[in-house]
Amino acid sequence: MNFVKAKDTYRENAVVQGKMAKKLIKETVQKCGAGFENVFEIGAGTGLLSDIALEKLKCEKLFLNDLTENYTGITPVKYYRGDILEINIKEKFDLIISNAVFQWVKDKEGLFNKLFNSINEGGILAFTTFGAENFNQIKDITGFSLDYTDLTPYIEKAGFKILYFEEELETLYFNDVRNILEHIKLTGVGANANCLWTKHKYEIFKEKYLEKFSDTNGVSLTYHPLYFICKKA
Repeated sequence: MNFVKAKDTYRENAVVQGKMAKKLIKETVQKCGAGFENVFEIGAGTGLLSDIALEKLKCEKLFLNDLTENYTGITPVKYYRGDILEINIKEKFDLIISNAVFQWVKDKEGLFNKLFNSINEGGILAFTTFGAENFNQIKDITGFSLDYTDLTPYIEKAGFKILYFEEELETLYFNDVRNILEHIKLTGVGANANCLWTKHKYEIFKEKYLEKFSDTNGVSLTYHPLYFICKKA
């Protein structure tokens, strides 16, 4: 991940992630209400989700987490810096939220077990992540992709009840293949295009991409957002 390098360009270029954040909070309010005493956000980054949560939710205390220093511009009750699986969380929360983060966590079972233990009885876990069709064009050509595992078994095994699930396919169009790689770089998810480019490799990649994934709309890149709202019964 290259989020630190992309912290100044993330918001402008993270078009899909921005839509996901708005929809996640909207669905959470509709299904669970807006009032939560303690709210914890995992992977706060530049505050894309944090800002919407503060605007739409009636929370008493906001806690934030990220791998890096706090770039949100928000002063939380407490800032947990570090890997979500490694930090020592002392509080319990009424709502845990996260946007476009969990696809990076390798130990899914450990993640949901820890979150279950960090939520009060009746509390809510609301998050977005990505599914198997995410960046399918790049996977088709390079063979590289994150491991987009089905999360449902891990969620339910931890003890959560899934109240809401939805998936979408969102395709962006660009003028050229180079614009796609630049978009990925500016949103900090360069690991999805983890190639040691030489001029020759790039030309082959570009030729295949244009051949397979360009039409009258331009050159396509597909996102596969997933939405989960879960309850600790």
